[in-house]
Amino acid sequence: EPMTKLAALTSGELDFAGIQPAHAAFVARDPALAVRDYPLLLTTGIVFNARRAPFAAAAARHIVSAALDRAALVDGFTYGYGSAATGPLPPELAPAPVAPPSAPAGMASGLAFELLTVGSGEAALEQMIQAQLAARGITARIRQLDLSTYLDRVYGARHDFDAAVVGTTGDLGLGYLQPLAALSGLDAPTDTAALLRLFREAAPVAFIYHARGLQGVNRRVRGVELGLRGELASVTRWSVAP
Repeated sequence: EPMTKLAALTSGELDFAGIQPAHAAFVARDPALAVRDYPLLLTTGIVFNARRAPFAAAAARHIVSAALDRAALVDGFTYGYGSAATGPLPPELAPAPVAPPSAPAGMASGLAFELLTVGSGEAALEQMIQAQLAARGITARIRQLDLSTYLDRVYGARHDFDAAVVGTTGDLGLGYLQPLAALSGLDAPTDTAALLRLFREAAPVAFIYHARGLQGVNRRVRGVELGLRGELASVTRWSVAP
């Protein structure tokens, strides 16, 4: 539980623990601790159901994607511990982002859809998305579901959704992209270049941000290296100062 880990980290019971972005500033003020962030293969976005209106039309998908201020979402929701997504690949794998096609003008007004998400709390990210879209004349009705209902509606045989917030764990072989395209209802090519072109041109997903891992580390722990291979990839080289 995040608060339990935080308390154990600041008391010295733990030397290394994952922390929430909202707690990073608090941890950084402790002289015994350091905040370390690192890239993850974990991307959050909105998957569109291309099997039915309004997102059967690629233009509608592009309109919603273009209406998102990703930098503001990263700053406001992840406290800056993330990077705005210009596509499915994090900047560590795609250092030269390719701009998506421009959204057609004049079609946003009157566009409305239901946005599914998991949870029962404030849905901060979803409310930020809703406000950004509303400023462009797009109505997103947020519906929070328990996990089993969400999985049934989005991943079940009926695919009973307009759009849904998804967090996708990636892999260096890009094997996660074909299932994402299929979830949207589009045929995904097997060729990597063609697959990336599909995501750019057909917009089955509006990628929002690439997450960064966040760890609180006691400064007496030396040799910690964090990256795409995970937080424990270098653990055999760690040492603890007396």
